Amino acid sequence: MLNRLAGMWSGRRDNGAAQVHREALARQAPPPAVEAAAKSGRAPSVMRREAILGRDQKVAGYTFMLRRSADSTAAPVLPEMRRLIDDTLLGNLARADIVGKLGGRLAFVPLAPASLDLPQLADWPVAGTVWLLNLDPAAPADAALPARLAEHKARGFVFALDAEAALRPDGAALFALVDYVMLDARSEDIAALSARMSAISKLASGKRFVATGVETLEAFHLCHKLQCSLFMGPFITRHETLQGPAMGPARAKVLDLMNRVRTGAELPDLARQVQLDPVLSVRLLRYVNSPGMGLMHKVGGIEQALMVMGMDKLYRWLTVVLFTGGEQQSLDQALLENAMVRGRVAEQLAGRALFAKARDEIFVAGLFSLLDVVMRMPMEKVLAQIPLPEEIAAAILRREGPYAPYLALAIACEQDDAQSLEALAKEIGREVADIDAVHGAALAWVHQVAEDVAA
Repeated sequence: MLNRLAGMWSGRRDNGAAQVHREALARQAPPPAVEAAAKSGRAPSVMRREAILGRDQKVAGYTFMLRRSADSTAAPVLPEMRRLIDDTLLGNLARADIVGKLGGRLAFVPLAPASLDLPQLADWPVAGTVWLLNLDPAAPADAALPARLAEHKARGFVFALDAEAALRPDGAALFALVDYVMLDARSEDIAALSARMSAISKLASGKRFVATGVETLEAFHLCHKLQCSLFMGPFITRHETLQGPAMGPARAKVLDLMNRVRTGAELPDLARQVQLDPVLSVRLLRYVNSPGMGLMHKVGGIEQALMVMGMDKLYRWLTVVLFTGGEQQSLDQALLENAMVRGRVAEQLAGRALFAKARDEIFVAGLFSLLDVVMRMPMEKVLAQIPLPEEIAAAILRREGPYAPYLALAIACEQDDAQSLEALAKEIGREVADIDAVHGAALAWVHQVAEDVAA
């Protein structure tokens, strides 16, 4: 990643009550953002993403969905309206070319049965796409649905289905065609989860389980023991109260170097400090000699490497190393990628509204916004060890100052409140429709450079 960083820095039948309910639903209007998208051909609604981790605790993909308004309800929607919502989501994904930019990672995209004949699916990229089928729990399964799924599977698409839908008596034919089963792990009841997985496995073998709603690291380990393949939930960036600090000697060394850079230490002094850490020295030389630096001749000395990098790039590099330089490596890579997406989105949203130095500091603010999770200590204590410009500290600690709206908007891309995001976009003078493109480009950029950073 630093190569790029260097260059830029249950199925019951309808009854009378159900019919009344459906007639009421038929009178409901679509969400304003979706309705506007249908009329204008643009997509003012903005997607949110949620990272999906593999068993190695690295990012294996993302799930994408339209952000809901704060006053939206959980009431079911008619197939026609669901189709309109799906059409808007697919349009957003296509405009930003997000699926194509994810490389080998998965994109779980929710899709209703009524949307399986949408025109976008004809040219949709097969590689990496997992259609997350949304079935109406109050309606019987469509007898023609398995045949439609079979057609898409013949093209190479794969499908995911919620565990509750997989166990429906009328869903056997459908379940035979799905590849992933979404398992709600919020209860953290290992006996219940194990029984559910066993019941599903008896219906058909070879299904991969995706643990959803994983709230804590403990819940992740529980689902890991149950042999789930993928994991998603707030545990990735959760601020948990953990015993003992995570500040080991490696991270202490990086923080010391960052402080020396900020306070204007001389090049020979910085070189001596790096040379005291063989691992850090190797990482520095590997980075400086990477193709992204574009050097014609290899650099073999630490002081020369520092001279080639310059202080600004060195500080950025050290900031990233903080995520992967500790003794606790469990979620460091996933946290690093999330933080880099935040930083990149915030930096790009600033655009030409701010000078280059300010955009660079906004990127650092995005990176630092998850350091408390990495270091396992309150953010105030983390930032107390690093002299930072007041604008960065104010944005991270108090959500104040000129950088705060950009950081808040980058964080909002991970959350589910459309109204706050729209207000933030207006505050910085950006169109809501632009955010998906910036978000998608940031995901692609991080994917391209993350492996280099962690090396």
